[in-house]
Amino acid sequence: MPWTATLLMFDPTASIRKAKIGGKSVERDRILSEDEIRELYRKLPNANFISSTECAIWIMLSTCCRVGELSKARWEHVDLTAKTWLIPDEHSKNGKPHIIYLSDFALRQFKRLSEHRESDSWMFMDRSKTHHVCDKSISKQINDRQTDRVRSNKSQHKDALRLSGGKWTPHDLRRTGATLMGNLGVLPDVIEKCLNHTEQNKMKRIYQRQELKAEQAEAWRILGERLELLTGDNKNVVPIKRAS
Repeated sequence: MPWTATLLMFDPTASIRKAKIGGKSVERDRILSEDEIRELYRKLPNANFISSTECAIWIMLSTCCRVGELSKARWEHVDLTAKTWLIPDEHSKNGKPHIIYLSDFALRQFKRLSEHRESDSWMFMDRSKTHHVCDKSISKQINDRQTDRVRSNKSQHKDALRLSGGKWTPHDLRRTGATLMGNLGVLPDVIEKCLNHTEQNKMKRIYQRQELKAEQAEAWRILGERLELLTGDNKNVVPIKRAS
């Protein structure tokens, strides 16, 4: 019987999850406490990062962006005067463009990046200086500074960013920023907009199309002000209660 090719119009593996093939899918819930944010601020200068990676950490925390979105960021999408950063649809996880209104805290990190920019295109350049860094580059740098042993070709500052609450990842910064917003009184619907999440409720997704731009800008401002306190010299920061 002759062999014939079949064109599939969908990915047959798309619905497969780790749990179905013997793996374990774990939902992470790690967030950095306010004490750990202070700890991170103290330890970061000794981690031997280039300045752009330091900026990346604070940008992820203060904007709640994904590390992949930041890795591919282009200067043409940043307006330092209007204090906005556009994540275009081709870079966002849900395929929808997302505008982040930069707090003064976040804006300062973008300005620091701009002062040392190596390209008019990419904010984070790879070693060839021709393209953006790999999506996993920033994550690897952070991970290499939270290990028990020194591996070949890895950072010698193996435990420089180990925090009291345990190992953390770039995505934990996104979760931490969102949690801080909630603890500071930002409404859940606004936080979801700041995260550029797709509404899971079909009826709300179809009929409630409000963008809440002003509310989002205020949420990022409030988060930025809190981070200013936590990373400044103020010794009398009053802890905020966790959202229940």
